[in-house]
Amino acid sequence: MTYVLVFIFLTAMYALYRNVIKPSRIRHEQLKKPFPPAYRTILEKRVRYYEHLSEDRKKEFEKRILYFLMEKNITGVDTKISDTDKLLVASSALIPLFAFPYYNYPRVKEILLYPGSFDENFQTDNSGQEHNILGMVGNRFMTGTVILSRPDLEASFDGRRHKNNVGIHEFVHLIDDADGETDGIPEILFQHSFVFPWLKEIKKEMEKMEKAPSDINPYALTNNAEFLAVVAEYFFDNPEKLKSHHPGLYKDLVKIFSQNPEEYV
Repeated sequence: MTYVLVFIFLTAMYALYRNVIKPSRIRHEQLKKPFPPAYRTILEKRVRYYEHLSEDRKKEFEKRILYFLMEKNITGVDTKISDTDKLLVASSALIPLFAFPYYNYPRVKEILLYPGSFDENFQTDNSGQEHNILGMVGNRFMTGTVILSRPDLEASFDGRRHKNNVGIHEFVHLIDDADGETDGIPEILFQHSFVFPWLKEIKKEMEKMEKAPSDINPYALTNNAEFLAVVAEYFFDNPEKLKSHHPGLYKDLVKIFSQNPEEYV
């Protein structure tokens, strides 16, 4: 009996070392290496958010980029992907969570980059169906997978101001879903007492959009979850304009994401 217990103990310890301790040591050693200069050049050219950070915050951004790339698989589907694509995926994930250093999308295992937009069956062929989806968070058999159109991801990070960013959009959906519901209320980011004021702000902005043309993408009217993802794109890609046109909404997003991107521009 004693030998059996010893065997079970040693087996458990080996599994712990192989699956937890050894990978953790490898990640730690990798993170101690200098950030590749080629990566830094890509970020400076393509990611305006990074470009305007202070030097200390840039170093933090770089470290967390490497950590994300070590933890997640980024795969091209019928398309070749580059270091640029991988860095843009990681930046999309990191930007909305930059104020929350201990969260790294634990449910996400893989990010798939497609050669273009796709349909609800993840098809990009010329079958006659309408291919208008630029990004999606997988469900059912695709749980743990994020799917993005590579050209649209690259267009989102061309060094210019936009109101749309497919990568940020999908990762904000994942943040929203972290509490078990994709409902436009990312409760992992703020206290429960803020839920009602945020829902009130959503309702107010939606009513304004329904009554008159708006600079917010009308897709935000789909539901509260899409509203959050759409305005988060705008918030991080063109903060000055959002603050000017929608000061109340901007103020709430500062509170939700615990950062003020206007300070970085």
